[in-house]
Amino acid sequence: MTILDRGLPSPGVSPDPMVLLTPRSLDEALHLLTAEGAAVLGGGVGHTLRRHDRHRRDPTSSGSSPERDAISQTSSDPPHKRDATSLVSVGSLPELRTILWSGEHVTIGAGVRLGEIEADERLVRTWPIVTEAAGSVATGRIRRLVTLGGNVAAGDDSHDLPVALAAAGAVLTVRSVSSTRTLRIGEVNDLGGDELIQDVRLPIPSGRAGSAYEKFLSRGVWEYACVNVGAVVRLDDAGAARRLSLAVGSVTGGPVVIDLADLRGSVAGGVLIDEVARRAAASTRPYGDVKGSAEYKTRMIAEFSRRAMTGAVRRAEETPRSGGEST
Repeated sequence: MTILDRGLPSPGVSPDPMVLLTPRSLDEALHLLTAEGAAVLGGGVGHTLRRHDRHRRDPTSSGSSPERDAISQTSSDPPHKRDATSLVSVGSLPELRTILWSGEHVTIGAGVRLGEIEADERLVRTWPIVTEAAGSVATGRIRRLVTLGGNVAAGDDSHDLPVALAAAGAVLTVRSVSSTRTLRIGEVNDLGGDELIQDVRLPIPSGRAGSAYEKFLSRGVWEYACVNVGAVVRLDDAGAARRLSLAVGSVTGGPVVIDLADLRGSVAGGVLIDEVARRAAASTRPYGDVKGSAEYKTRMIAEFSRRAMTGAVRRAEETPRSGGEST
C-alpha cells in the first residue's frame, strides 16, 4: 500500500492523502473497487492530470507547460470517479495486458498501452483506423503510459480511441465482482463505480475492407482535437459499398455514429463520399469554443469525414477481389 498526495495544496493547507492499492489479480482488483471512494488507475495519466490542474488553479502556481498540457489532454478518469480517496492500480495486471486473436474477433485488454496498439503489426494490417487513432494521441512518451481502457473510460468526446472504436463496431467487456456485461462505446458513461473495462472486442474484417482515422488540430499537438473522424467500408467485387460506418468526435457528449444504412450498395466513389461528408455535417451539432466556432467546426466535420472515407475506400480497393463477396 502506498500513500499519495492527492494534489499540490495551497500555502498553509495540508496535503490530502490518497491510498494507492496494487492488487495482484483482476479478481482482487474488483473486490477492492467495491469499497467506497475507490477508483481505477490505469496508466496513471489521469491522476497526474488532476495534480497539475490543481497546481494551475493555485494563484501562486508558476503556470502550465507543454508537457503538463499534454497530460491534461489525455485524462483517463470518468467524471463520477474524480472524488476518489483510493486508487486501484490495474495497468500492469496480466489479465488486462493481452491482445488475443480468435476466429472472428480480436480482443484487446484494457491495460494495453496505446503505444503497443500503434506498433502491433497485425492490428496495423486489419484495423488501421485503431492504430492510427492510438498513434495520434499526444506524444510517444504519453502513449507509452495511456491505457486503452483509460482512454475509453474517460468518456471524453474528443478522445481518439472512442471515435475509431465506435466506427469499427467495437464492444466493451465490463466487469464487477458480481457481473460481466457488454457495452457499446457510446454507453461508457453507464459504468458503475465498482466496474472496470476488462477488454475491447473488435470483429476481424473480411473481404475488401478498409478503414481510416482523421484528426484535425486547430492549434497544435498539445491540445484536444477540434474534429476527429473514423471511417470503415467494405466493398464487393463490383466496387459497391456493402458496409459503411462513420463516427465523428469532438462535437457532443460522445462519438456520433452517422446513419448511412440506406447508402449500402452505392458505388464507392466521389458521389458517395460527398454524400457521407454532407450527412456528417448535417447530423452533428458542434459547440463553439477556443478551437473554433460551431460553423467552422461544421465545415471541418465535412472535410475530415470526406478525407477519412476516401482513405477507407482506397484501402478497401487495394485489397484483392475475392471472386464473390456476400452482403
